[in-house]
Amino acid sequence: MLLMSFVLLVDVEPKRTRGPTRLLDVWQMEDDFIIVNLDNLGRPIGEEATTFTRFIGSVVRRHQYAPINIKNWKKMPERNMNEMLEVIKSKFEFVPPINDLTRQMIKSELNDKWRQWKGDLKAMAYDPSKTEEEIASAVPDARVDKDQYRELVHYWFSEEGQMKKCKGVMPEHQEIYIQTRTRKDGSIVNEKAERLIVSFDQ
Repeated sequence: MLLMSFVLLVDVEPKRTRGPTRLLDVWQMEDDFIIVNLDNLGRPIGEEATTFTRFIGSVVRRHQYAPINIKNWKKMPERNMNEMLEVIKSKFEFVPPINDLTRQMIKSELNDKWRQWKGDLKAMAYDPSKTEEEIASAVPDARVDKDQYRELVHYWFSEEGQMKKCKGVMPEHQEIYIQTRTRKDGSIVNEKAERLIVSFDQ
């Protein structure tokens, strides 16, 4: 008896997952989107809201999108703003569709993350015992453009920047500053850093 076997080929659409959660995975995505649900005020909700917010932070850390040598967010070129919005829309699909409220929320979040990034850099790198050139020549993060960083450091040492020297280390960045200025035995690296750390509690 001749046995015949038949193979049924079915064109099955790949299962749609909730999307990658690692930021590197998000950047490498092509022709696919992460679905982000919005509430009635245009704010992201649900399990992908955190991924969306973290991705915004990674966008402003890329120097080609949000230069750190710009003094304040109001002076951010419109071209850069549009490019950041476009790269976000290329990775995320919003339900319901993105509206003006959502765009405003994204811009506000970009602003906050950008300011935080600049504050983190200052907390990591600024040392009152070092010269401007010493700090400018030691870029603290590989994602930072050297020329942009040099201009940022120059601002820190300018009269305007010096007026904000103590206030420039915001509360959320004070812990980073303290950690990077404290030796293993608990002592502070120098007197100027110690005075600044003491001022945090005043």
